[in-house]
Order: sequence, then structure tokens, then C-alpha cells
Amino acid sequence: MVSLAHYKPITASERGVAISDHKLTDFTAEEVWQLIDNYRWLVFKDNPISEAEVKDFLHQFGPLTENNRRKGTVLNIDGSKADEGEVLLGEGFLPLHRDGALMGTNVLLVGIFCAEYKNITVGGRTFITDAENALKEVPQEYLDILRERGIEGKPVDSYYLKSADEWHPIPGFIDIDGKSYLNIGFPSPKGEKPSWLMRIPGISDDRFDEIFTTMTSVLMDEKYCYYHEWEEGDLLLFDNRKVLHGREAYRGERRALANIQVLAA
Repeated sequence: MVSLAHYKPITASERGVAISDHKLTDFTAEEVWQLIDNYRWLVFKDNPISEAEVKDFLHQFGPLTENNRRKGTVLNIDGSKADEGEVLLGEGFLPLHRDGALMGTNVLLVGIFCAEYKNITVGGRTFITDAENALKEVPQEYLDILRERGIEGKPVDSYYLKSADEWHPIPGFIDIDGKSYLNIGFPSPKGEKPSWLMRIPGISDDRFDEIFTTMTSVLMDEKYCYYHEWEEGDLLLFDNRKVLHGREAYRGERRALANIQVLAA
């Protein structure tokens, strides 16, 4: 058993915990779940473990996502598809999102493990935001629109198991234990190639831009948002239902991350 009392949150909104005195496998599954339930995401540093150990540990929480876009249960995000114009599997910017929202899968936990990180000269950080508390600063009328209308997404990258020829409806929120959490992907900033397209049905482009510009400025403020500088062996583990995450565009020699998802029961 590991004492959990000395871990302190890393954002002003009291979310996220950095753990450098133990590795993931020093904890029981119950201890990890307690930390995630309290703090929403965990950052493991300085005590690297293997990708196989991460998979075996996460399997205690439920079945792992498998599809023909993955190698077994692992999605290798290594920039290898950059020359094909892919964003997710390339080097582009990924805005805030919830894994599985566009794919139609209910993902409980996500682990992102850093296998390689060499000579990244620009960008490369992954960010995770405490959307739950940040939404308190978002105008209620925007949240009401998202709750009433939801959003619609259209894949651009070939990774997604959805047709790129149609818009797919996505609820704006999901309800968990009597509380509501954002269930959406944000649009890509102007000038960035998108991995997906987003719109709110029945809302003008100008109104859509107004809503998401405001929400982005709040959710990506460092009061709520943690920006992770990767090193090999690092692991981010988070409750995919209750936070949103994304990544900066990057340039450099080699950035290889393994995305492992635990499906909700």
C-alpha cells in the first residue's frame, strides 16, 4: 500500500497530481482509482515502466479498446502519417476533446505513455483541462445551447471509424453520477489543419466561433489546464469522461506516444 495523503494538486483548481516517488505498478488499482476520482488525472515521472506493464495494469479497470486502427490495444501516435496529411497520427495540433466522442465509444480511462521523445524543437506538449470547474466561468447561455443542440462532427483524418461524407450527432454533455460533463471535441484553430470538423446544428458560423473562442480561452487557462512537457517513460493517466485533452503541433526528430483506452462497462 502506498500513502496517498502527501500528493498535492498541480492546478489552481485543485486537479491533477504529479507522482515521481513511485511508478504506476507500485499502487493497487483501488489506490489509482481513488487518486483519479479525487484529482481526475495523474502524471507519472522519473520511474518509467514498460508499455506492456501499462497495458496489464489498466486492464484491471476493464476491457481495452481494440480496432483495426490500433496495434492490438495500442494506438501508436508517432508522426508517421504526417506525409499523408494526417493530423492525429501526424504532427498537427489537436484541440480539446474527449476520446471516443466522434468514434461513438464510451472510454472510461486513457493512458498516454511516452516511448520516445528526441530533439523536439517546437511544441509537443499534451494538455489536460479541468473542464468541470472551468465551465463555471463559461456563460450559461452557451452551455444551454450545447446541452439542447449538441454538436455534429465530421472526420477529416482517415483514422476515425465513421464516414467522412456525413455529419455525426454527438451529445454536448454526458451525465455521470448526477453531474454533467462536456462530451465534445473543439474546432481546430484557424490556420491549423483539422483532424475533424465540428458544428452546432442550427447555429451560425459567427455564433459558433463566439461560443468556442470564449470556451477555449477559459478551458486552456493555466488555472484549469495542465501542459505536460514529455520525457521518455512518462505516463499520463486520466478520467476521459470528466476532463478534455489535446496536444500542441510539434516539429523534431522523434515523438512516439502510446494511447491505451479502457472502455466503460
